Amino acid sequence: MEPLVVSHTYQTSPDKVWDALTKPAEMKIWYFSVQNFVLEEKAVFTFYEVETGGSFLHSCKILNIVPLQIFEHTWEHPSHSKGKSVVKWEISAKNEEETTVTLTHTGIENFADAGPAFLPENFLMGWNHILKVSLRNYLHGIEKLVFEIDINAPREKVWQVLWGKETYGEWTKAFIDGSYFEGEIEQGKRVHLLSPSGEGMYSDVVVLKENEQLIFSHIGYLKDKKELPLDKDMEAWTGSQEGYELTETPSGTHLRLELDNQKEFHDEMNKKFPLALRDLKRIAEA
Repeated sequence: MEPLVVSHTYQTSPDKVWDALTKPAEMKIWYFSVQNFVLEEKAVFTFYEVETGGSFLHSCKILNIVPLQIFEHTWEHPSHSKGKSVVKWEISAKNEEETTVTLTHTGIENFADAGPAFLPENFLMGWNHILKVSLRNYLHGIEKLVFEIDINAPREKVWQVLWGKETYGEWTKAFIDGSYFEGEIEQGKRVHLLSPSGEGMYSDVVVLKENEQLIFSHIGYLKDKKELPLDKDMEAWTGSQEGYELTETPSGTHLRLELDNQKEFHDEMNKKFPLALRDLKRIAEA
């Protein structure tokens, strides 16, 4: 099997990338909470997929270190498989403001004894998210905002209010009066999130579980309803996600919203999203 390779370019210096890859305090923010990490060859570190523990233990032994260039280590799942693989992070910089990271994962086929969770396509999806969303957001100063609200209405009703073309414009008035979207809310489809002036954002629906979960990946801006090509500013945040999760409760529905947000919009989002969710609650409970 060919090695899995994922690459992404960041608008930052190589030393900042290196620190993000090799300093536990920084790794904890965007990657995983690693244990016993020492940046030395032959050192072993471990982690689970979540800080409080999880289903999959990861065990890694550092094989090669070239400061600001290469960080290579084994990748094992001792609780699920006898297999071993190797992950290699390579850093290359055009200048002090543009750095590329290329990740090569070799030996994924050795986890064939571990079941469907360890299929190559799952590793590819995971590494794409780690490099192109998690690490990118961290290096580009994109924060994660979380908003939650309890609604006294069934999940089906809340979902309908969220994504019905008429009700969408009602609960999003807190942002721009007259907001609407064009396109279909379906897995893999692209939608245009628009203001009355024809400006807005184009986004892909990357996850959809009806009445349960929806995740948008925001790609770029619209002008006169047309998709603008990505420029340097948009490349810093393209792929940022906005996710909605609906959970059934005894009294109705709990909505959790996670938003990858550029820090310059921190105050605006923290002001307007609670207002929008308040309107959503009012409409759904009516």
